[in-house]
Amino acid sequence: MNHLIPLLKDYINGLLSPEDNEELRRLFAKYPDLKKTTDELKSEEGLRELLLEYEYIFDTDFAKREEDNLNYILTHIRAGDIRHSRPWFRYAIVASIMVCLGIGGYILYPLINDSNHKTEQFSGAIPAGNNKAILTLANGEEILLSSEHQGIIIDNEVRYDGGHTIVNQDLVARTQLLLRTPRGGQYHITLSDGTKVWLNAESKLVYPVTFVGDRREVYLEGEGYFEVASDRKKPFIVKTEKEQVEVLGTHFNLNSYTDERVSRVALLEGSVKVSTAAGRGSEILRPGQQSLVSSAGISVEAVDMDECLAWKNGEFMFNNESLESIARRLERWYDIDIELSPRIKNIVIWGAVSRYEDFDTVMEVIKRTDKRITYSMQGRRTVVMK
Repeated sequence: MNHLIPLLKDYINGLLSPEDNEELRRLFAKYPDLKKTTDELKSEEGLRELLLEYEYIFDTDFAKREEDNLNYILTHIRAGDIRHSRPWFRYAIVASIMVCLGIGGYILYPLINDSNHKTEQFSGAIPAGNNKAILTLANGEEILLSSEHQGIIIDNEVRYDGGHTIVNQDLVARTQLLLRTPRGGQYHITLSDGTKVWLNAESKLVYPVTFVGDRREVYLEGEGYFEVASDRKKPFIVKTEKEQVEVLGTHFNLNSYTDERVSRVALLEGSVKVSTAAGRGSEILRPGQQSLVSSAGISVEAVDMDECLAWKNGEFMFNNESLESIARRLERWYDIDIELSPRIKNIVIWGAVSRYEDFDTVMEVIKRTDKRITYSMQGRRTVVMK
């Protein structure tokens, strides 16, 4: 270990690169988090953030916060097992580099004290999202759908799930319709073939009035849960910006927001074929698996379906998820803008709470991971700092 310290020092000081040193190259290839962390040390801001994490590691309240949070999850949030793995790996890297390179201690507290910001916590009344969506017809006419209904049904006409007709004019079979949920909205639709789709907030589904030909094809942007009606003669195809999903009849969740780096397809039952839009490969999924599609290609991993479908079942589930990722979900559901202090973006959160609680209640769950997180609110703009 000691012989690696000069290598890391030279790398941080710009005197050595992985291309120049085979041992350094292998080290970073094996431990990509180590490279990411040492790269952060090259800038003053990166050094400041790592020193803050260093202080966090040795905070005497850290273990107590984890224990309190775990007890809360086990006793108040939901029955059953919740996977809980402590985020020690990154903290161990930070601590090791700080100690080995001798850059903790005497420069730690001046930097931390200079960067302290005090924020007044404001208890706002930001309500949860609800049932709302906009239906766009082929002629461009937009219809604001009622929040008193959960969804619509498409056949030769468009009607609410309760039977009330929305569009009573005859619709041409091949006509494309658009169902869009805004921020703070969700809606359900039953397509002409009996396929059911639940749309999460800030999502779009483009579909025909009636499926014609030898395939059933729709386009999704955002997140949707599909229960595809079985028809072995007509495969059901969902296209997104990043991938194409082909099924005969199955249940799956597709998360493909344009502001997310990775698009995910999680399979509950049946089988699906996922292909990248860029033609960089395809995978067949089995139940309990999800595909990950990004600019790098496609991969497959095991997944907790309860976690994937939590949104559809009215829950937020945070399983060691970064605060930055959670913030994007909260922005969509509560129709707010969240600005995170850079030093807390990678804090991992675990817990669960109903999606129908107000924003403050969700923030209380998040703060159980780190009680030093505070937030202030101005209108629909939320600033979260630590």
